[in-house]
Amino acid sequence: MSHKTNSTLLPALRIRTIMKSSPEISAISQESLYLITKATELFVGCLAQESLKKSASPRNVVYNDLANVVNDEEEFQFLADVVPTKILASEYLEMMKQQEQEGNSGND
Repeated sequence: MSHKTNSTLLPALRIRTIMKSSPEISAISQESLYLITKATELFVGCLAQESLKKSASPRNVVYNDLANVVNDEEEFQFLADVVPTKILASEYLEMMKQQEQEGNSGND
């Protein structure tokens, strides 16, 4: 099974590097590299399409659109740590303050 290197949109060498970063991976065949690259392209395309549906702009996707899809759609929630919803620093500090107060009130 032979595949042209230009038949994928993502750079296969970059995908190979990411795959090799896993200690469980010892060898990567050309066929598996091609399939993982194509699957990644389809996944990114699906995520982008869902984000575009939630976008305020019919032509652009911004970070908040991605974060909203990840937060709202169950099939993308595994990305919640990677694509969190943005909050202001002041909101974060207030959350940390409240957590600290809750932790201290439990130790009384």
